[in-house]
Amino acid sequence: MKSIDAEILEVERRLALRKVALAHTASAAKRRAVTRLRSPAMMVGAVALGFLAAGLVRKKKTPAPAPDRRKSARDEGKKKGFALGTLAMTGLTWLIRSQFGGPVGLAQFVLSKLRHSRSPATAVPAGFPTQAPR
Repeated sequence: MKSIDAEILEVERRLALRKVALAHTASAAKRRAVTRLRSPAMMVGAVALGFLAAGLVRKKKTPAPAPDRRKSARDEGKKKGFALGTLAMTGLTWLIRSQFGGPVGLAQFVLSKLRHSRSPATAVPAGFPTQAPR
């Protein structure tokens, strides 16, 4: 029967041999890849493939039609309406913030008005005092 030290020595030797073989295989693969990539034919092929892919992806440009003068007058009206709408929204936002503190305050105000406008089924009778006397 072998001693434990001899077995450990044998396992360490095999690990070292595999490590050297792995490093040699990796360096050989790297050399082959670099050699193939440096080949002028491969570089020309890669450039041609890039141009081909860009040509397929690019859209064909159609000439722009001449502007219609009647259409531009309608567009001016739309632009003015959009500008006025933008100003109105800005003013409304300012009003909501100054009066209610923001959208949440406005929502609470509207809900309180809705609650007071209807009479719920559990409402307190009109003659009943709501607070205890002091």
